Amino acid sequence: MDVEVTAQPLAVEKTSEAPGKRLLMEAALRLTSTSRSLSSLGLRELAREAGLNPNTFYRHFRDVDDLGLAVIRDISTQLREPLRALRREAAARADQRQKLRLPKLFGIDLGRGRRVTHETVQLFFDFVDQHPAAFLIGVRELHGASPVMREALSAVMAEFAQDMVEDIQDFKLLPSILAEHEVRQVTQLVSQTLFQQSLDYLGQSERRQAIRLLAEEQIMLQFAGAAVLKSLGQLNLPAV
Repeated sequence: MDVEVTAQPLAVEKTSEAPGKRLLMEAALRLTSTSRSLSSLGLRELAREAGLNPNTFYRHFRDVDDLGLAVIRDISTQLREPLRALRREAAARADQRQKLRLPKLFGIDLGRGRRVTHETVQLFFDFVDQHPAAFLIGVRELHGASPVMREALSAVMAEFAQDMVEDIQDFKLLPSILAEHEVRQVTQLVSQTLFQQSLDYLGQSERRQAIRLLAEEQIMLQFAGAAVLKSLGQLNLPAV
């Protein structure tokens, strides 16, 4: 699916890296911000877009996969902490709102869970609105031709899921009967679902509100379902 991105791509963070390396990474982001894969880029094309001599590429990267890994690491760095901060902000704000009071079911505070889920989903998709290219590139490469980049994206997704596990534990959002590995497997599913939905969200502007609502309901189903099955002795997720 081709998605037109009107916002500027997520910029490569300006650090102490060599200027040529940064220019090549920025060029890769520009070239892949619509419908192309990082692995499809040619070295001469990248150098031309960056305004550099083609030989400069090998001063900074072994091959296109190595460049792709650098871009993915940079995107992850810029997204991971802000998204975690947004989630923790959502949990804290939801705790201050006591209007919705629902009964506890199998140890789950449904009202609190609903508030946190609503705030988190709204902030997540607001963040997608602000950084469309980063999500398009990430989701595309997760299913792309390069096994190196697929593995790197899978590792990034696992990191996002682990962040969610820690926040769930810190804010006591799920009953303690769920083991950490069980919570982690649910958060991995939530993380994958949200990132996949970000592609639909960006490509189907007329359905954006519906996609936000669907994401909320799916998260509630996933977490509540895990807690209920565990309470009934019917949850058998292996510790992997």
